[in-house]
Amino acid sequence: MNNERKNKLLAHAEEVFAKVDELRRLGLICDDGDFVPSVHYPPITEYPNNGVDECMKGYEYPADGKMDIYVHIPFCIQHCIFCHYPGMNGSCDEEKEKYIGYLIREIDLYLEHFGIEKICPRSILLGGGTPTYLAPELLDRFLTEFDKRVDMSSCKQYNVDLDPNSILGDEGTERCEIMKRHGITRLTIGVQSLDANVLKLMNRAHTAEMAEEAVRKAVSFGFDVNIEFIYGYPGETIDNWIEVIDRACKLPVGEIQLYRLKVQAYGDMQGAINKIAKRGSGSADIPDFKQTMLMKQIAADILAENGYYENLRRVYSKSKKIFSHYAYNQCCNLYDQVGFGLTGFSSYHDRFDINSQYFDEYYSLIDSGKLPITRGYTRPADEQLRWAIVLPLKNRDIRKSDYLKQTGVEFDKVFRKKIEVLKEYGLIEDTGKTVRLTELGGFIADEVCEHFNSDRFKPFPRERYADGPLNPYLYNNAFDEE
Repeated sequence: MNNERKNKLLAHAEEVFAKVDELRRLGLICDDGDFVPSVHYPPITEYPNNGVDECMKGYEYPADGKMDIYVHIPFCIQHCIFCHYPGMNGSCDEEKEKYIGYLIREIDLYLEHFGIEKICPRSILLGGGTPTYLAPELLDRFLTEFDKRVDMSSCKQYNVDLDPNSILGDEGTERCEIMKRHGITRLTIGVQSLDANVLKLMNRAHTAEMAEEAVRKAVSFGFDVNIEFIYGYPGETIDNWIEVIDRACKLPVGEIQLYRLKVQAYGDMQGAINKIAKRGSGSADIPDFKQTMLMKQIAADILAENGYYENLRRVYSKSKKIFSHYAYNQCCNLYDQVGFGLTGFSSYHDRFDINSQYFDEYYSLIDSGKLPITRGYTRPADEQLRWAIVLPLKNRDIRKSDYLKQTGVEFDKVFRKKIEVLKEYGLIEDTGKTVRLTELGGFIADEVCEHFNSDRFKPFPRERYADGPLNPYLYNNAFDEE
Protein backbone atom coordinates (compact mmCIF):
# COMPACT_ATOMS: atom_id res chain seq x y z
CA MET A 1 0.00 0.00 0.00
CA ASN A 2 1.23 3.47 -0.86
CA ASN A 3 1.75 5.11 2.54
CA GLU A 4 1.76 8.64 1.15
CA ARG A 5 -1.63 8.09 -0.50
CA LYS A 6 -3.01 6.40 2.60
CA ASN A 7 -1.88 9.27 4.81
CA LYS A 8 -3.48 11.79 2.45
CA LEU A 9 -6.79 9.88 2.46
CA LEU A 10 -6.66 9.55 6.22
CA ALA A 11 -5.83 13.23 6.76
CA HIS A 12 -8.86 14.36 4.77
CA ALA A 13 -11.09 11.85 6.54
CA GLU A 14 -9.85 13.16 9.91
CA GLU A 15 -10.79 16.72 8.83
CA VAL A 16 -14.31 15.60 7.95
CA PHE A 17 -14.67 13.62 11.16
CA ALA A 18 -13.66 16.64 13.23
CA LYS A 19 -16.66 18.49 11.76
CA VAL A 20 -18.95 15.52 12.36
CA ASP A 21 -17.81 15.12 15.95
CA GLU A 22 -18.43 18.81 16.57
CA LEU A 23 -21.99 18.31 15.31
CA ARG A 24 -22.34 15.48 17.81
CA ARG A 25 -21.29 17.83 20.60
CA LEU A 26 -23.89 20.31 19.34
CA GLY A 27 -26.63 17.68 19.67
CA LEU A 28 -27.18 16.52 16.08
CA ILE A 29 -25.87 12.97 16.55
CA CYS A 30 -26.59 10.67 19.48
CA ASP A 31 -24.03 10.31 22.27
CA ASP A 32 -22.16 7.23 21.00
CA GLY A 33 -22.59 7.95 17.28
CA ASP A 34 -25.08 5.13 16.68
CA PHE A 35 -27.63 5.67 13.93
CA VAL A 36 -30.89 4.41 12.48
CA PRO A 37 -31.22 4.55 8.68
CA SER A 38 -34.12 6.63 7.32
CA VAL A 39 -35.38 4.03 4.87
CA HIS A 40 -39.08 4.70 5.52
CA TYR A 41 -41.05 7.27 7.44
CA PRO A 42 -42.29 6.26 9.92
CA PRO A 43 -39.78 3.42 10.47
CA ILE A 44 -41.02 -0.12 9.78
CA THR A 45 -40.48 -1.12 13.41
CA GLU A 46 -43.04 1.50 14.47
CA TYR A 47 -45.98 0.23 12.39
CA PRO A 48 -48.91 -0.77 14.63
CA ASN A 49 -50.60 -4.17 14.37
CA ASN A 50 -53.37 -3.32 11.93
CA GLY A 51 -54.92 -5.87 9.60
CA VAL A 52 -55.73 -5.37 5.95
CA ASP A 53 -59.16 -3.81 6.56
CA GLU A 54 -57.70 -1.03 8.68
CA CYS A 55 -54.56 -0.57 6.58
CA MET A 56 -56.31 -0.29 3.21
CA LYS A 57 -59.44 1.56 4.35
CA GLY A 58 -60.06 4.58 2.11
CA TYR A 59 -57.01 4.01 -0.10
CA GLU A 60 -57.29 5.59 -3.56
CA TYR A 61 -55.43 4.00 -6.45
CA PRO A 62 -53.12 6.47 -8.32
CA ALA A 63 -54.96 8.51 -10.92
CA ASP A 64 -52.35 7.71 -13.58
CA GLY A 65 -52.75 3.98 -12.94
CA LYS A 66 -49.04 3.41 -12.25
CA MET A 67 -47.21 1.82 -9.33
CA ASP A 68 -43.68 0.64 -8.69
CA ILE A 69 -43.45 -3.01 -7.62
CA TYR A 70 -41.41 -4.84 -4.99
CA VAL A 71 -41.41 -8.65 -4.79
CA HIS A 72 -39.80 -10.43 -1.82
CA ILE A 73 -38.23 -13.89 -2.19
CA PRO A 74 -37.11 -14.91 1.35
CA PHE A 75 -34.63 -17.73 0.60
CA CYS A 76 -30.84 -17.75 0.93
CA ILE A 77 -28.08 -20.34 0.85
CA GLN A 78 -27.20 -19.28 4.42
CA HIS A 79 -28.05 -16.42 6.78
CA CYS A 80 -25.64 -13.48 6.91
CA ILE A 81 -24.68 -12.22 10.35
CA PHE A 82 -25.70 -8.63 9.53
CA CYS A 83 -29.16 -9.47 8.13
CA HIS A 84 -32.23 -8.21 10.00
CA TYR A 85 -34.88 -10.02 7.97
CA PRO A 86 -36.49 -13.46 8.39
CA GLY A 87 -36.21 -16.16 5.76
CA MET A 88 -35.33 -19.79 5.11
CA ASN A 89 -31.84 -21.08 4.39
CA GLY A 90 -30.59 -24.14 2.56
CA SER A 91 -32.25 -26.00 -0.30
CA CYS A 92 -35.84 -26.21 1.11
CA ASP A 93 -37.12 -26.96 -2.40
CA GLU A 94 -40.65 -27.92 -1.33
CA GLU A 95 -41.03 -24.69 0.63
CA LYS A 96 -39.85 -22.64 -2.35
CA GLU A 97 -42.43 -24.32 -4.61
CA LYS A 98 -45.16 -23.67 -2.05
CA TYR A 99 -44.12 -20.07 -1.50
CA ILE A 100 -44.06 -19.17 -5.19
CA GLY A 101 -47.57 -20.58 -5.56
CA TYR A 102 -48.83 -18.39 -2.72
CA LEU A 103 -46.94 -15.38 -4.04
CA ILE A 104 -48.81 -15.57 -7.34
CA ARG A 105 -52.08 -15.96 -5.46
CA GLU A 106 -51.26 -12.85 -3.43
CA ILE A 107 -50.69 -10.81 -6.58
CA ASP A 108 -54.07 -12.00 -7.87
CA LEU A 109 -55.69 -10.85 -4.62
CA TYR A 110 -54.19 -7.40 -5.10
CA LEU A 111 -55.43 -7.21 -8.69
CA GLU A 112 -58.91 -8.07 -7.44
CA HIS A 113 -58.64 -5.59 -4.55
CA PHE A 114 -57.53 -2.76 -6.84
CA GLY A 115 -60.08 -3.71 -9.48
CA ILE A 116 -57.54 -3.96 -12.30
CA GLU A 117 -56.40 -6.66 -14.72
CA LYS A 118 -52.70 -5.81 -14.60
CA ILE A 119 -50.39 -3.54 -12.63
CA CYS A 120 -48.56 -0.93 -14.72
CA PRO A 121 -45.15 -0.40 -13.06
CA ARG A 122 -42.65 2.39 -13.61
CA SER A 123 -39.98 0.07 -12.18
CA ILE A 124 -39.73 -3.38 -10.57
CA LEU A 125 -37.44 -4.72 -7.86
CA LEU A 126 -37.15 -8.41 -6.96
CA GLY A 127 -35.42 -8.61 -3.58
CA GLY A 128 -34.96 -10.88 -0.63
CA GLY A 129 -33.33 -13.02 0.39
CA THR A 130 -31.93 -14.04 -2.91
CA PRO A 131 -34.48 -14.28 -5.74
CA THR A 132 -31.92 -16.12 -7.86
CA TYR A 133 -31.58 -18.84 -5.21
CA LEU A 134 -34.67 -20.40 -6.80
CA ALA A 135 -33.97 -23.33 -9.10
CA PRO A 136 -33.83 -22.11 -12.71
CA GLU A 137 -37.07 -23.91 -13.63
CA LEU A 138 -38.91 -22.37 -10.67
CA LEU A 139 -37.46 -18.90 -11.36
CA ASP A 140 -38.63 -19.14 -14.96
CA ARG A 141 -42.08 -20.34 -13.89
CA PHE A 142 -42.48 -17.49 -11.42
CA LEU A 143 -41.33 -14.83 -13.88
CA THR A 144 -43.66 -16.24 -16.54
CA GLU A 145 -46.66 -15.99 -14.19
CA PHE A 146 -45.55 -12.57 -12.99
CA ASP A 147 -45.28 -11.33 -16.59
CA LYS A 148 -48.95 -12.18 -17.13
CA ARG A 149 -49.96 -9.84 -14.33
CA VAL A 150 -47.98 -6.72 -15.25
CA ASP A 151 -48.20 -4.26 -18.11
CA MET A 152 -44.58 -3.43 -18.95
CA SER A 153 -45.35 -0.55 -21.33
CA SER A 154 -44.23 2.11 -18.80
CA CYS A 155 -41.51 0.12 -17.01
CA LYS A 156 -38.16 1.91 -17.29
CA GLN A 157 -36.08 -0.48 -15.18
CA TYR A 158 -36.40 -4.08 -13.96
CA ASN A 159 -34.07 -4.88 -11.05
CA VAL A 160 -32.99 -8.03 -9.20
CA ASP A 161 -30.98 -8.12 -5.95
CA LEU A 162 -28.78 -11.20 -5.70
CA ASP A 163 -25.78 -12.89 -4.13
CA PRO A 164 -22.75 -13.58 -6.36
CA ASN A 165 -22.78 -17.37 -6.02
CA SER A 166 -26.31 -17.63 -7.44
CA ILE A 167 -25.23 -16.67 -10.96
CA LEU A 168 -22.04 -18.75 -11.09
CA GLY A 169 -21.65 -22.13 -12.78
CA ASP A 170 -24.00 -23.71 -15.27
CA GLU A 171 -27.11 -23.03 -13.17
CA GLY A 172 -26.03 -19.43 -12.78
CA THR A 173 -25.68 -19.09 -16.53
CA GLU A 174 -29.16 -20.52 -16.93
CA ARG A 175 -30.54 -18.00 -14.42
CA CYS A 176 -28.88 -15.12 -16.30
CA GLU A 177 -30.41 -16.35 -19.55
CA ILE A 178 -33.84 -16.60 -17.89
CA MET A 179 -33.59 -13.08 -16.47
CA LYS A 180 -32.59 -11.63 -19.86
CA ARG A 181 -35.46 -13.46 -21.51
CA HIS A 182 -37.94 -11.91 -19.07
CA GLY A 183 -36.69 -8.36 -19.61
CA ILE A 184 -34.67 -7.84 -16.43
CA THR A 185 -32.24 -4.98 -17.02
CA ARG A 186 -30.33 -4.32 -13.79
CA LEU A 187 -28.65 -6.49 -11.15
CA THR A 188 -27.59 -5.38 -7.69
CA ILE A 189 -24.92 -7.79 -6.50
CA GLY A 190 -24.36 -8.00 -2.75
CA VAL A 191 -20.58 -8.22 -2.68
CA GLN A 192 -20.39 -6.63 0.85
CA SER A 193 -16.60 -7.08 1.07
CA LEU A 194 -13.62 -8.30 -0.92
CA ASP A 195 -11.60 -9.21 2.17
CA ALA A 196 -11.49 -12.93 2.98
CA ASN A 197 -11.55 -12.51 6.75
CA VAL A 198 -14.44 -10.01 6.71
CA LEU A 199 -16.48 -12.22 4.36
CA LYS A 200 -15.98 -15.09 6.81
CA LEU A 201 -17.11 -12.92 9.73
CA MET A 202 -20.20 -11.93 7.70
CA ASN A 203 -20.97 -15.63 7.01
CA ARG A 204 -21.08 -14.90 3.29
CA ALA A 205 -21.32 -17.89 0.93
CA HIS A 206 -18.80 -16.54 -1.57
CA THR A 207 -15.17 -15.53 -1.83
CA ALA A 208 -13.85 -12.27 -3.22
CA GLU A 209 -12.83 -14.07 -6.39
CA MET A 210 -16.34 -15.53 -6.80
CA ALA A 211 -17.84 -12.05 -6.38
CA GLU A 212 -15.55 -10.61 -9.06
CA GLU A 213 -16.38 -13.47 -11.41
CA ALA A 214 -20.11 -12.90 -10.85
CA VAL A 215 -19.78 -9.18 -11.59
CA ARG A 216 -17.94 -9.80 -14.86
CA LYS A 217 -20.42 -12.47 -15.84
CA ALA A 218 -23.39 -10.17 -15.22
CA VAL A 219 -21.76 -7.44 -17.30
CA SER A 220 -21.07 -9.92 -20.11
CA PHE A 221 -24.79 -10.67 -20.26
CA GLY A 222 -25.52 -6.98 -20.79
CA PHE A 223 -27.03 -6.20 -17.40
CA ASP A 224 -26.53 -2.84 -15.73
CA VAL A 225 -24.65 -3.78 -12.57
CA ASN A 226 -24.61 -2.15 -9.13
CA ILE A 227 -22.43 -3.63 -6.37
CA GLU A 228 -22.89 -3.17 -2.62
CA PHE A 229 -20.46 -2.93 0.28
CA ILE A 230 -20.86 -2.65 4.07
CA TYR A 231 -18.53 -0.44 6.08
CA GLY A 232 -18.01 -0.39 9.83
CA TYR A 233 -18.13 -4.20 10.01
CA PRO A 234 -16.15 -6.37 12.46
CA GLY A 235 -12.74 -7.20 11.05
CA GLU A 236 -12.62 -4.11 8.85
CA THR A 237 -9.65 -1.79 9.28
CA ILE A 238 -8.60 1.33 7.46
CA ASP A 239 -5.97 -0.66 5.58
CA ASN A 240 -8.14 -3.54 4.37
CA TRP A 241 -11.03 -1.16 3.61
CA ILE A 242 -8.81 0.91 1.29
CA GLU A 243 -7.78 -2.32 -0.45
CA VAL A 244 -11.42 -3.40 -0.85
CA ILE A 245 -12.58 -0.10 -2.39
CA ASP A 246 -9.52 0.08 -4.67
CA ARG A 247 -10.30 -3.43 -5.84
CA ALA A 248 -13.99 -2.59 -6.34
CA CYS A 249 -13.11 0.36 -8.55
CA LYS A 250 -11.27 -1.96 -10.92
CA LEU A 251 -14.47 -3.88 -11.65
CA PRO A 252 -16.43 -3.00 -14.83
CA VAL A 253 -19.43 -1.40 -13.09
CA GLY A 254 -20.95 2.07 -13.29
CA GLU A 255 -22.46 2.09 -9.80
CA ILE A 256 -21.17 1.27 -6.31
CA GLN A 257 -23.30 1.41 -3.19
CA LEU A 258 -22.13 1.78 0.42
CA TYR A 259 -24.05 0.75 3.52
CA ARG A 260 -23.12 1.48 7.11
CA LEU A 261 -23.47 -1.53 9.38
CA LYS A 262 -26.66 -1.38 11.44
CA VAL A 263 -26.46 -3.28 14.70
CA GLN A 264 -30.01 -2.76 15.93
CA ALA A 265 -32.90 -4.18 13.91
CA TYR A 266 -34.54 -1.88 11.39
CA GLY A 267 -36.53 -4.74 9.84
CA ASP A 268 -38.60 -7.60 11.19
CA MET A 269 -35.92 -9.54 13.04
CA GLN A 270 -32.90 -8.84 15.20
CA GLY A 271 -29.83 -10.06 13.34
CA ALA A 272 -27.01 -12.00 15.00
CA ILE A 273 -24.75 -8.95 14.66
CA ASN A 274 -26.37 -7.61 17.82
CA LYS A 275 -24.91 -10.47 19.87
CA ILE A 276 -21.47 -9.87 18.41
CA ALA A 277 -21.73 -6.19 19.29
CA LYS A 278 -22.49 -7.06 22.91
CA ARG A 279 -19.82 -9.74 23.10
CA GLY A 280 -16.92 -8.12 21.20
CA SER A 281 -13.74 -10.13 20.93
CA GLY A 282 -10.51 -9.44 19.10
CA SER A 283 -10.88 -9.30 15.34
CA ALA A 284 -14.68 -9.46 15.69
CA ASP A 285 -14.88 -6.09 17.43
CA ILE A 286 -17.07 -3.58 15.63
CA PRO A 287 -15.19 -0.44 14.55
CA ASP A 288 -16.11 2.55 16.69
CA PHE A 289 -17.91 5.67 15.45
CA LYS A 290 -14.75 7.46 14.43
CA GLN A 291 -13.29 4.53 12.52
CA THR A 292 -16.60 3.98 10.75
CA MET A 293 -16.84 7.61 9.67
CA LEU A 294 -13.21 7.58 8.50
CA MET A 295 -14.00 4.53 6.34
CA LYS A 296 -16.98 6.30 4.82
CA GLN A 297 -15.00 9.38 3.80
CA ILE A 298 -12.04 7.36 2.56
CA ALA A 299 -14.37 5.32 0.34
CA ALA A 300 -15.98 8.50 -1.04
CA ASP A 301 -12.55 9.94 -1.86
CA ILE A 302 -11.34 6.76 -3.58
CA LEU A 303 -14.55 6.57 -5.59
CA ALA A 304 -14.10 10.20 -6.63
CA GLU A 305 -10.54 9.39 -7.78
CA ASN A 306 -12.08 6.78 -10.06
CA GLY A 307 -14.82 8.94 -11.55
CA TYR A 308 -17.72 8.05 -9.25
CA TYR A 309 -19.88 10.67 -7.56
CA GLU A 310 -22.84 10.43 -5.18
CA ASN A 311 -25.91 10.33 -7.43
CA LEU A 312 -28.47 9.12 -4.91
CA ARG A 313 -27.53 9.06 -1.23
CA ARG A 314 -24.80 6.46 -0.54
CA VAL A 315 -24.91 5.38 -4.20
CA TYR A 316 -21.95 6.43 -6.35
CA SER A 317 -22.29 6.47 -10.13
CA LYS A 318 -20.16 7.34 -13.14
CA SER A 319 -23.12 9.03 -14.86
CA LYS A 320 -26.27 10.83 -13.79
CA LYS A 321 -28.19 8.35 -15.93
CA ILE A 322 -27.10 5.43 -13.74
CA PHE A 323 -29.35 5.03 -10.70
CA SER A 324 -32.09 2.87 -9.22
CA HIS A 325 -35.39 4.08 -10.66
CA TYR A 326 -37.15 2.07 -7.97
CA ALA A 327 -35.36 3.93 -5.15
CA TYR A 328 -35.73 7.29 -6.89
CA ASN A 329 -39.45 6.84 -7.51
CA GLN A 330 -40.19 5.70 -3.97
CA CYS A 331 -37.87 7.95 -1.96
CA CYS A 332 -37.57 11.10 -4.09
CA ASN A 333 -40.78 11.28 -6.11
CA LEU A 334 -42.80 9.54 -3.35
CA TYR A 335 -44.75 7.56 -5.94
CA ASP A 336 -47.02 4.72 -4.85
CA GLN A 337 -45.28 1.34 -4.64
CA VAL A 338 -46.86 -2.04 -3.86
CA GLY A 339 -45.00 -4.92 -2.21
CA PHE A 340 -45.65 -8.65 -2.49
CA GLY A 341 -44.37 -11.58 -0.46
CA LEU A 342 -43.29 -12.29 3.09
CA THR A 343 -42.44 -8.93 4.80
CA GLY A 344 -43.21 -7.23 1.49
CA PHE A 345 -43.94 -3.57 2.19
CA SER A 346 -46.07 -1.07 0.33
CA SER A 347 -45.38 2.66 0.29
CA TYR A 348 -48.39 4.72 -0.76
CA HIS A 349 -49.06 8.46 -0.98
CA ASP A 350 -50.75 8.50 2.44
CA ARG A 351 -49.72 5.27 4.20
CA PHE A 352 -47.32 2.36 4.58
CA ASP A 353 -48.12 -1.28 5.25
CA ILE A 354 -46.19 -4.52 5.53
CA ASN A 355 -47.00 -8.19 5.13
CA SER A 356 -46.63 -10.90 7.76
CA GLN A 357 -43.11 -12.01 8.61
CA TYR A 358 -44.25 -15.58 9.35
CA PHE A 359 -44.63 -18.16 6.58
CA ASP A 360 -47.61 -19.94 8.17
CA GLU A 361 -49.48 -16.70 8.83
CA TYR A 362 -48.72 -15.46 5.31
CA TYR A 363 -50.13 -18.66 3.82
CA SER A 364 -53.15 -18.70 6.13
CA LEU A 365 -54.21 -15.15 5.27
CA ILE A 366 -54.00 -15.86 1.56
CA ASP A 367 -55.96 -19.10 2.03
CA SER A 368 -58.72 -17.04 3.68
CA GLY A 369 -58.83 -14.71 0.67
CA LYS A 370 -57.18 -11.79 2.46
CA LEU A 371 -54.18 -9.67 1.59
CA PRO A 372 -51.43 -10.82 4.00
CA ILE A 373 -50.99 -7.36 5.56
CA THR A 374 -50.50 -7.43 9.34
CA ARG A 375 -49.11 -3.99 10.17
CA GLY A 376 -49.46 -0.52 8.75
CA TYR A 377 -49.82 3.18 9.36
CA THR A 378 -51.98 5.77 7.64
CA ARG A 379 -50.31 9.13 8.13
CA PRO A 380 -52.33 12.01 9.57
CA ALA A 381 -51.83 15.47 8.05
CA ASP A 382 -49.01 16.50 10.42
CA GLU A 383 -47.04 13.33 9.62
CA GLN A 384 -47.55 13.91 5.89
CA LEU A 385 -45.69 17.21 6.32
CA ARG A 386 -42.74 15.28 7.74
CA TRP A 387 -42.86 12.30 5.34
CA ALA A 388 -42.67 14.65 2.34
CA ILE A 389 -39.40 16.05 3.75
CA VAL A 390 -37.50 13.10 5.26
CA LEU A 391 -37.09 10.77 2.28
CA PRO A 392 -36.64 13.30 -0.57
CA LEU A 393 -34.20 15.41 1.46
CA LYS A 394 -32.15 12.38 2.44
CA ASN A 395 -31.93 10.89 -1.03
CA ARG A 396 -31.58 13.91 -3.31
CA ASP A 397 -33.66 17.07 -2.75
CA ILE A 398 -37.09 18.49 -1.94
CA ARG A 399 -38.84 20.14 -4.87
CA LYS A 400 -41.07 22.79 -3.36
CA SER A 401 -43.71 22.45 -6.08
CA ASP A 402 -43.96 18.70 -5.34
CA TYR A 403 -44.16 19.34 -1.60
CA LEU A 404 -47.20 21.57 -2.14
CA LYS A 405 -48.90 18.88 -4.23
CA GLN A 406 -48.11 16.16 -1.69
CA THR A 407 -49.19 18.05 1.44
CA GLY A 408 -51.34 21.00 0.36
CA VAL A 409 -48.95 23.26 2.28
CA GLU A 410 -46.18 25.52 0.98
CA PHE A 411 -42.77 24.28 2.07
CA ASP A 412 -41.60 27.75 3.12
CA LYS A 413 -44.32 27.84 5.79
CA VAL A 414 -43.24 24.75 7.73
CA PHE A 415 -40.40 24.10 10.21
CA ARG A 416 -39.00 27.57 9.62
CA LYS A 417 -36.92 27.77 12.79
CA LYS A 418 -35.54 24.24 12.43
CA ILE A 419 -34.56 24.92 8.82
CA GLU A 420 -32.98 28.23 9.80
CA VAL A 421 -30.76 26.43 12.36
CA LEU A 422 -29.77 23.68 9.93
CA LYS A 423 -28.84 26.33 7.36
CA GLU A 424 -26.83 28.26 9.97
CA TYR A 425 -24.67 25.20 10.65
CA GLY A 426 -24.13 24.47 6.97
CA LEU A 427 -26.22 21.32 6.70
CA ILE A 428 -28.91 22.30 4.19
CA GLU A 429 -29.27 24.90 1.44
CA ASP A 430 -32.25 26.48 -0.28
CA THR A 431 -31.92 27.13 -4.02
CA GLY A 432 -35.34 28.80 -4.28
CA LYS A 433 -37.11 25.93 -6.03
CA THR A 434 -35.45 23.10 -4.09
CA VAL A 435 -33.99 22.36 -0.68
CA ARG A 436 -31.09 19.95 -0.43
CA LEU A 437 -28.33 18.78 1.87
CA THR A 438 -24.90 20.36 1.65
CA GLU A 439 -21.85 18.13 1.23
CA LEU A 440 -21.46 17.99 5.02
CA GLY A 441 -25.19 17.44 5.53
CA GLY A 442 -25.16 14.62 2.99
CA PHE A 443 -22.33 12.90 4.84
CA ILE A 444 -24.65 12.51 7.86
CA ALA A 445 -27.89 12.51 5.90
CA ASP A 446 -29.85 10.19 8.20
CA GLU A 447 -29.17 12.31 11.27
CA VAL A 448 -30.05 15.58 9.53
CA CYS A 449 -33.27 14.25 8.02
CA GLU A 450 -34.39 12.63 11.26
CA HIS A 451 -34.56 16.18 12.64
CA PHE A 452 -37.98 16.25 10.96
CA ASN A 453 -39.26 13.04 12.59
CA SER A 454 -42.00 13.65 15.11
CA ASP A 455 -40.88 13.05 18.70
CA ARG A 456 -42.56 9.63 18.84
CA PHE A 457 -40.54 8.49 15.81
CA LYS A 458 -37.15 9.91 16.74
CA PRO A 459 -34.52 7.13 16.61
CA PHE A 460 -33.26 7.80 20.16
CA PRO A 461 -34.65 9.46 23.31
CA ARG A 462 -33.82 13.10 23.96
CA GLU A 463 -31.25 12.32 26.65
CA ARG A 464 -29.08 10.50 24.08
CA TYR A 465 -28.38 13.84 22.37
CA ALA A 466 -26.32 16.72 23.74
CA ASP A 467 -28.37 19.70 24.91
CA GLY A 468 -27.12 21.94 22.12
CA PRO A 469 -28.64 24.04 19.32
CA LEU A 470 -28.82 21.01 16.99
CA ASN A 471 -30.72 18.71 19.36
CA PRO A 472 -33.38 17.18 17.04
CA TYR A 473 -36.13 17.60 19.64
CA LEU A 474 -35.89 21.40 19.33
CA TYR A 475 -38.28 23.38 17.11
CA ASN A 476 -40.14 20.21 16.23
CA ASN A 477 -43.64 21.53 15.56
CA ALA A 478 -44.38 22.25 11.94
CA PHE A 479 -46.01 25.64 12.57
CA ASP A 480 -45.62 26.59 16.26
CA GLU A 481 -41.98 27.46 16.88
CA GLU A 482 -40.58 26.87 20.37
